[in-house]
Amino acid sequence: KRKEIFDIYTDKLSNHDWAILPDYFNEIKTSSFHLYLLRISGFDENKRNMLIEKMSHKGIATNVHYKPLPLLSLYKNLGYKIEGYPMSFSYYRQEVTLPVYYDLTKEDALRVVDSLIEEVNRIND
Repeated sequence: KRKEIFDIYTDKLSNHDWAILPDYFNEIKTSSFHLYLLRISGFDENKRNMLIEKMSHKGIATNVHYKPLPLLSLYKNLGYKIEGYPMSFSYYRQEVTLPVYYDLTKEDALRVVDSLIEEVNRIND
């Protein structure tokens, strides 16, 4: 069921240059389809947060699932600086996690991805 949701998201998003799709299946691995971690090319934290807020206004919960360790208070207090982790920070700035759960219907998944596409295009205009 979760793979079906992944397939819906991937099918709709694959037509958009700004969508950096998760690599969830290839010849050496298959994902558990637990998290759909979409990256949006050209987005920074402000645009990403704006997208999350706009999706929330539509009743769609999206979030950032992984935060780089240097942004966590424990690691900050130990002296870690995000500047030392440019790839992690870039990934974090562009990433938004889309809902994937067993009871999500095909119609719900289409509403999620269509709303996301609409909002990203608005933000990018």
